[in-house]
Amino acid sequence: MSYPENRPFFKNFTEEQRKMHGPNKEAEEFTTVRRVYETPFMYDNLEAGNFCEISATKGIEFRSDDGYITITEDRPIVAVTVVGSGCVRAGYNIVEWWDEGENIDDIPEQLVKRQRVDNLNGMHPSVWLEILRQTTYGKNYTFDFVSRGETKDVVDVLKNLTHGYYENLQFSLYENTAHFRVGAKGKYPKKVTVRSGCKGTEDPGYSFAYYPGDYAIRLIELTVIDTVKK
Repeated sequence: MSYPENRPFFKNFTEEQRKMHGPNKEAEEFTTVRRVYETPFMYDNLEAGNFCEISATKGIEFRSDDGYITITEDRPIVAVTVVGSGCVRAGYNIVEWWDEGENIDDIPEQLVKRQRVDNLNGMHPSVWLEILRQTTYGKNYTFDFVSRGETKDVVDVLKNLTHGYYENLQFSLYENTAHFRVGAKGKYPKKVTVRSGCKGTEDPGYSFAYYPGDYAIRLIELTVIDTVKK
């Protein structure tokens, strides 16, 4: 790789850099404990809002972007793990930890307090697939009932679900796990908010299709600081 002549390039820290940004620091060290929250997320220190449904198999299905789970802890949080799946592919998870009065325009000398993981392609079985598979749940419905009379046949369902057979639908049926490392030394939050959604269209090919798609969360694991090495 070659760099432009006017672009600085350093093989090691210079003495000038060490004087300006030093001295060397010691790595932060602490022990942690993990706390796990599971669907339907009914806990005293947890608030859930703007969701569509609660399902035993899917978890809580949150409306894209403004659906949320906020968890408040008595100890500083250093990591968040989210387990769930999208209604369609191209899902994403967001974790935020703003203090009161802070926002994206007011972040002097600190990390941006919002992280996002994209390309979460795992999906949970839709009602269409449940009907096709004739599961216990699927036997309670018909294509016409779910599509309000807009479905012609099984081929029509598969065509709409796969956007013209290009989406490799079956291989999408799995779960996603997204991990977030939040905060920095001395600035670890005690409250985090988890959001989610999908960049795909839900129920494509029908008059009741909508974008962006919803996302279901089944489990959230928080890593909190137990003791700090002085």
